[in-house]
Amino acid sequence: MFSFVKFLQNAFDKLRKNKGLWFSTITFVALAGILFSIFVITSMTSSVSKKVYKTMSNDYKLKSSIFENLQLDQFKKDVITYTDNQAVLNVIEQGNLSEIKKIEDRVNAKFKKKGINNYFIKLYSVKDKKTIFRTSITSVMNSKNIVSGYEVMSDGVYSVYLYPLIKNDTVYGVIEIKESIHSYKRSFESLDESYVFLLDKKMLTKIGIEAKNQKYNDVVKDYVVQRLVYDTKFAGTIENMDKLKVESFLDKGYVLDGLYYRTYKPIIDVNGVNIGIMVMGELIDTKGGFVNLADDMTKTVTTVALGLVISILLFMF
Repeated sequence: MFSFVKFLQNAFDKLRKNKGLWFSTITFVALAGILFSIFVITSMTSSVSKKVYKTMSNDYKLKSSIFENLQLDQFKKDVITYTDNQAVLNVIEQGNLSEIKKIEDRVNAKFKKKGINNYFIKLYSVKDKKTIFRTSITSVMNSKNIVSGYEVMSDGVYSVYLYPLIKNDTVYGVIEIKESIHSYKRSFESLDESYVFLLDKKMLTKIGIEAKNQKYNDVVKDYVVQRLVYDTKFAGTIENMDKLKVESFLDKGYVLDGLYYRTYKPIIDVNGVNIGIMVMGELIDTKGGFVNLADDMTKTVTTVALGLVISILLFMF
């Protein structure tokens, strides 16, 4: 150990005598230390940025859950309107299909008149032997349980709430309230944010020909978009994402594509099947947005570090 220390002392003495070599060595060591410091600082800020983007992703998923819960609360309130109306319940119990249709048309027309589009009520009677019920309706009739969630139907994708009507421990009907999954677009846009629902291609077989014809365009990987609903730059630019960026997006859960920050949430239907994804996000240059804050932080730290390098080099010379 002593010999090694002595060796270092002799080496330093020789370097001091050779001023050119001494200066070059000191410069190299200083630069190496500064560059290492820059690397460490930049890595730390990059890590912080990634945490910010991940937190934003979680925040968007939380917002979508809040919108879902608000929607569910509205469904429950609307169901009470009909469960408290004995005349309506009698019509369903009796299986009077013509009267049931009149009630449905009247109520849905009121929704439309109020500007509440893609929001519908439908009434089912166990005595209806003409209609082939969907699996979810049959399930509610057999289990006597309330079912809520997403479902792909012949006319599109909906959030559904299925409420069994029970008398003497026997189900005699079901009240269905549903709203298009595209309704969340309005909710996010009210916050100056963007939203698009991408349907998994395998679900197209459940969409009726009339609803499907020329309305769905291929976008990323195994997904399609209903472009008549999402004629926006946010939706359109998803199609331009390259394959590697798409893979990264689906793997990490978020992506910055130069124009938007995007994140997504998988959508599972009432049967536990993955039917698509909600893509949410915002413009990167949104004033005061977290994306800008994280980006500015990284740029500021890098600029300060570079300024430190230049200052030390000027001082040394």
